[in-house]
Amino acid sequence: MGSTIINQNGYIENGQCAGGLVTTGSNSEYLPFTAGGLYVGTTGDVKVETIDGSVLTFVSASGFIPGIVTKVFLTGTSAQNIIALK
Repeated sequence: MGSTIINQNGYIENGQCAGGLVTTGSNSEYLPFTAGGLYVGTTGDVKVETIDGSVLTFVSASGFIPGIVTKVFLTGTSAQNIIALK
């Protein structure tokens, strides 16, 4: 096995998720952790804020969305069954 890489939050970084949280989004609240990506279970638009403050909308998103995400917005998000991945 190769060496283990631990990030500043104490999570092992290996390109796979180490947990997650179902989110419906919020216009004011940030996620309780910085997500390493999202999983979208039901197709729709997903509006997010990334770690650098960019606001992006993924149109007709489904499946895995890579990226470092700090917030999923309620307004502008029509997708459902969204999981923020650690």
